[in-house]
Amino acid sequence: MLDLIRNTISWEKLYTHNKEECRISITKATVNKSGDTLKLAIKLNFIIPESDIDDIKKAISCKVEGLTRIDFVFEYEDLILQPEEIIRLYLPHMIREVNGKYTAITNTIIPEEFFYEPSTGGAPGTTTIYVLGDTAAEKLNEHLASKFSGLLNEKFGMRTSVCFENHKERYDETLEARRVQVFQELKATEEKQREASKKIKPVSPKANFASEKGILGKPIKEEIVSISSLNVEMGKAAVKGILFKKDVRSIKSDKRMVSLLITDKTTSLCCKLFCSDEKWKELDEKLENGSSIKVLGQPEWDTFDNTLVLKTLAIEIGATTLREDTAPVKRVELHCHTKMSENDGLNDVSNLLKTVAAWGQDAIAITDHGVVHAFPEAFHALHDKGHPVDLKVIYGMEGYLYDDTGREGSFEVKGNAYHIILLAKNQKGLRNLYELVSESHLNYVYKKRPRIPKSLLASKREGIIIGSACEAGEFFTALINGKSDKEVKQIADFYDYLEIMPLVNNQFLIDKGKLADKEQLKELNRITVRIGKEIGKPVVATTDSHYTDPEDAIYRKIIQTGQGYKDAEGGKGLYLRTTQEMLDEFSYLGEEIAYEVVVSNTRLIADTVEVLRPVPVGKYPPKIKDADKILRDACMQKAHSIYGDPLPEEIDARLEKELKSIIGNGYAVMYVSAKMLVEKSLDDGYLVGSRGSVGSSFAATMAGITEVNPLPPHYVCPECKHFEWGDNKSYDCGVDMPIKTCEACGTIMDQLGFSIPFETFLGFEGDKEPDIDLNFAGEYQGTAHKYVEEIFGKGNVFKAGTIGTIKSRTAYGYVKKYFEETGTSTNKWEIERLTEGCTEIRRTTGQHPGGIIIVPEGHDIHEFCPVQHPANDMNTEIITTHFDYHSIDQNLLKLDILGHDVPSQIRHLQDMTGLDPLKVPLHDDKVNSLFTSTEALDIKNPEYKFLHGTYGIPEFGTEFVRRMLDDTKPTRFADLVRISGFSHGTDVWNNNASEFIKNGMATMNDAISTRDDIMNYLILKGLPNKDAFKIMEGVRKGKGVSDEYVALMERNGIPGWYIESCRRIKYMFPRAHAVAYVMMSYRIAYYKVYYPAEFYAAYFTVKRDDFNSDLIHTGVRGAMERIQELNSKGKAATDKEKNEVTVLEVMYEMFSRGLEFLPARLGISDAMKFNAEAGKVRIPLAAMSGVGEAAARMICCEFDLKPFETVDELRERSKANQTAVEAMKNHGVLEGLPESDQLSLF
Repeated sequence: MLDLIRNTISWEKLYTHNKEECRISITKATVNKSGDTLKLAIKLNFIIPESDIDDIKKAISCKVEGLTRIDFVFEYEDLILQPEEIIRLYLPHMIREVNGKYTAITNTIIPEEFFYEPSTGGAPGTTTIYVLGDTAAEKLNEHLASKFSGLLNEKFGMRTSVCFENHKERYDETLEARRVQVFQELKATEEKQREASKKIKPVSPKANFASEKGILGKPIKEEIVSISSLNVEMGKAAVKGILFKKDVRSIKSDKRMVSLLITDKTTSLCCKLFCSDEKWKELDEKLENGSSIKVLGQPEWDTFDNTLVLKTLAIEIGATTLREDTAPVKRVELHCHTKMSENDGLNDVSNLLKTVAAWGQDAIAITDHGVVHAFPEAFHALHDKGHPVDLKVIYGMEGYLYDDTGREGSFEVKGNAYHIILLAKNQKGLRNLYELVSESHLNYVYKKRPRIPKSLLASKREGIIIGSACEAGEFFTALINGKSDKEVKQIADFYDYLEIMPLVNNQFLIDKGKLADKEQLKELNRITVRIGKEIGKPVVATTDSHYTDPEDAIYRKIIQTGQGYKDAEGGKGLYLRTTQEMLDEFSYLGEEIAYEVVVSNTRLIADTVEVLRPVPVGKYPPKIKDADKILRDACMQKAHSIYGDPLPEEIDARLEKELKSIIGNGYAVMYVSAKMLVEKSLDDGYLVGSRGSVGSSFAATMAGITEVNPLPPHYVCPECKHFEWGDNKSYDCGVDMPIKTCEACGTIMDQLGFSIPFETFLGFEGDKEPDIDLNFAGEYQGTAHKYVEEIFGKGNVFKAGTIGTIKSRTAYGYVKKYFEETGTSTNKWEIERLTEGCTEIRRTTGQHPGGIIIVPEGHDIHEFCPVQHPANDMNTEIITTHFDYHSIDQNLLKLDILGHDVPSQIRHLQDMTGLDPLKVPLHDDKVNSLFTSTEALDIKNPEYKFLHGTYGIPEFGTEFVRRMLDDTKPTRFADLVRISGFSHGTDVWNNNASEFIKNGMATMNDAISTRDDIMNYLILKGLPNKDAFKIMEGVRKGKGVSDEYVALMERNGIPGWYIESCRRIKYMFPRAHAVAYVMMSYRIAYYKVYYPAEFYAAYFTVKRDDFNSDLIHTGVRGAMERIQELNSKGKAATDKEKNEVTVLEVMYEMFSRGLEFLPARLGISDAMKFNAEAGKVRIPLAAMSGVGEAAARMICCEFDLKPFETVDELRERSKANQTAVEAMKNHGVLEGLPESDQLSLF
């Protein structure tokens, strides 16, 4: 293979270097389990030209059969190339690595045009790469400059700063050529429009406007013209289309600028109008997306949007005409794909079911490619409380059948696979289908497709109806290949029914020359009907629907083009058809046979299928023996230890109320399991932070799940347990109350409570699904996950699965690519419509970052859903739920065990200082001052430029929150909680609370900060509890406030600014979450004041990836100069550079406090962590640019076993590459260590 690679390389592209001086060797070759992916590790002293890579892969593929993917991992050693040669050869490799997401901007790079300036005086060099256009240069600098710098450093140890610049001369040449082209195109377009305007013919509207209703302007009497025929010279024009988007913007004088986007499904148009606020409310009520409307207006060229719009004069609403199924007896579709067919299906599940039900068809089968992801959504759509659908859903799948005859039990699944339809007939069949899905995804994935061995299907066939599928099925393939009747019948005997499809579905077989013409296609369908009758198998006609209407084919074309595929069906036929459309399609079979295959047989199969639930009804909590008692005992024990025995009456009532609701609703196991996880983490030395609203539960506090005490502020004596309520009108956080001594025994009393209602967590009737989210230290997350398996059993624990779909940005790229590749163009409104139509199609699967699904003992996961590896990655042991976890979180317990930096940071601080973080006070004057000044930092630098003391403190160190601190000037813990709520919400502070506070309408204390504020305030104003809760829930989810609730709020004296504030909010934090975060942040702030070296060591440890080790000896001036250098880039600064600035600000503060760094040293530095040492901060090996985590760990591990005596020994034992070794040399880490133990004689 090495010779094959050498013979394929274009040696002439290596400039002055000849083939003989180039060394190359294969150090490792691996093949994956499926045998289709080869990975080669190659060591070489030169760079293979990027243009040769694909040729090499092709040559290897020709030699090694069955490979679908070849990956190279290059290790460069003792390069013979000069820096300019490295850049020239490696630049195309870097472009290849980042292409995909950045293809649009990397296409502007001119690879042969760059300027390299070597490093001097210890400063990094510069590499200027030229591109076409200032905008491209700006985007490349923002997204890729640091990436390219990092690659050159990582691969070759080149310390060079990459930047992109516009090659003005080349750009001007390109621009001029484009100007000429555009001018010619515009001239031709104008000429065509003039000709078209002379020939415009009225277009008969497809929508029925017999019941037209004018909602704006005078009645429209003008004849309808097509949207595509509009031009600015034609005067008034009337068009008709389907409304798909409404947009309104406020302008001066209480006016609204309204944009109505309509489409005729061939192109789209924006109809603009200006109206009063009152008129818009009237129009908005009458205009719904999907409405068929007629618009009269004046076509104009909009200079802002740079496209044609219709200045609207009149609007009428008509009845939308849809296709109808008028047949007296309807067919049933048994082969239909939804958006869960990866990058292929376009049918939205809910709309699909509503369409079929509106047609009067009795049932429909959902048969996505290789998956059953759509089942839960289909079931929920059927039982939607607002719009239930009267229809039977047949739950099925189009699988990939692999004939393993003679190789049963083998995991080898190479070779041909055939499409096959599997329909669950009854509950047993559904269970078997789920097990087949799991087996195929876990054990039989080949070329990313989950295959089902025939022997496996045979063993789990009970309750499953098997159909022969499309042209890719085993049966139809045999017909195409001219198999004998006997052979074809033997194949057909395996199936319960045979399928035939419309001719257009298989037109590609004619286009590719596999079949002669449509007559031959018809004959194959006739043969299928004959064979079905001869062997007693029903034959059914299916559409293989991938979208609903014929016009929707454009979406599939776009998706296929975006994936690099050609559209097999030519964009014509894979739509859902009515009964009459199918009878017409198969009329060549004769009226009787056509009716049989279209209607009788499809209904026959549908009638044999039972009504099924894809997920069982009800909750299935896991079991922990005596969980109710364990929870109650734990709560009472802790409560008694704090408040005494017997408990104060109010404390006892709150705890009993919660325990009754928690235990009565079956949530005790959730509490106990969370309690066990927190206890283990604390026993292992790691604090756990609570997230979400679990801190609203006093029982959770008493169970040790969260340290947030939700009771109103109160005092309790730690000695004699004397209890007093605090002043809850003046304080909502106990830590802010004045210090008080116990009147009974003279002990200083504890100040507890954060005023959080339990109902935020579980609702007033205990009917809100609770969610316990816990933040574990990042390095401890894996241990916590393993412990869940210990608690519930490994076979009962699965990662929560997710489904990744195409989002707007990706869809927009696909739409643009489609028009580029087809050489056509369209307007921005049509691009917007097409983009929206291409969203939410499944792309891949994944896993929730911390979600764990628990199946109770005695139950099997397949009662609820199948399982799989995330993204069908056969190299991982992780197993996730096949359904998106939201689909089953009402049935099975989900624990959120997340990894977070703050618990890691606090653990590191505790290790360095010996101070238990739980003993850090939550009220300290010096710490409080950090949030308003730098006084507590004891700054030594007389020219210190910063005004805040919160740099490096979680929650309060960002520029956004620092500005908020300036505006609010917090003095109490409660203020910090409100700031946390403001900062984590969306449109809670900006465009909301800040505006109302500045205008004097609200104060910081009564502006809405967290979701609990809303419920508490509304109840205080007299609203019923449940209404207050529902308003809070709606607002926190960004749904605003309904008119009904606005009226209720107004009747109870809620001020207008408060209602408007509720309307503007998009997302809100729960108060318990804010309190938990602030408690953690306050502790870190305490360490910052009293343990500065340890604070900075812990901070830089969690920010190590953004730490610039080259600046450790430059002091205040060096840090500030680098900050100013990066800030001068403005918007051109990359994300990496912005993150570096954040870390540099903390470094500058550290230097200004008089602290210093200690350099990395073998045997002293940790591999990964910064450590405090004699009041200074020692950097770890991994903090040095060029020394990766793996190398750092290995070096430290080997040194601990035995110190290195030479650099060569370090290389050999730690496997450190040259880049890492050079980085350590540059930082003096290897000072005094000889290069080798060879004795020099000369």
